[in-house]
Amino acid sequence: MNKFAKALSYIFDGTIISIPMLIIICLAIVDNTAKALVWAFLCLTFAMIIPYLYIHILIRKKVLDDPHIPNKEGRIKPLIITIISNIIGFSILYILKAPLFLEAMFLIVIISTIIFGIITYFWKVSMHTAWITFTVITFNILFGKWMLFLLPLIPVVGWARVKIKRHTVKQVISGSIISSITTFFIYLRYGFVNFF
Repeated sequence: MNKFAKALSYIFDGTIISIPMLIIICLAIVDNTAKALVWAFLCLTFAMIIPYLYIHILIRKKVLDDPHIPNKEGRIKPLIITIISNIIGFSILYILKAPLFLEAMFLIVIISTIIFGIITYFWKVSMHTAWITFTVITFNILFGKWMLFLLPLIPVVGWARVKIKRHTVKQVISGSIISSITTFFIYLRYGFVNFF
């Protein structure tokens, strides 16, 4: 079971799942495939590639020894770089008049990461459950209620993080709750939440 939990933990790491997620979303909201892939690459550069490269540099310098950063103290600098990178990405999307849905997504990530960064000074929250929650809500808003079949992924990923002793039950639940609130209200603010 430990191997299965570790596999789930790696597969549903935000860095990994953001690649297919952003490509699928861009292809869904942009009619032209080439343009969709350009938007996806731009989003991935600031949302994933730059933060990942910074973490990789810290690992090479032996400041970190695990890309998942199990110790909360080691998460502060990567979170700051992630926030800065996403703010730059959001600004570029705004200037280039990107699809509004991408702008909303970046704002969600920025605000969520700021919240997690503040909490990380005192406690460790599960980024895995936060990211999978954000993904599930995003897919349901974009593609419709039939995407509710993805909902079980949230407790499954939470279980995996607890199983390999990277988080407590409270930490995985907190990550999901914070992500749910931030994601819902920003999509609502942008007019993407339809109650009817």
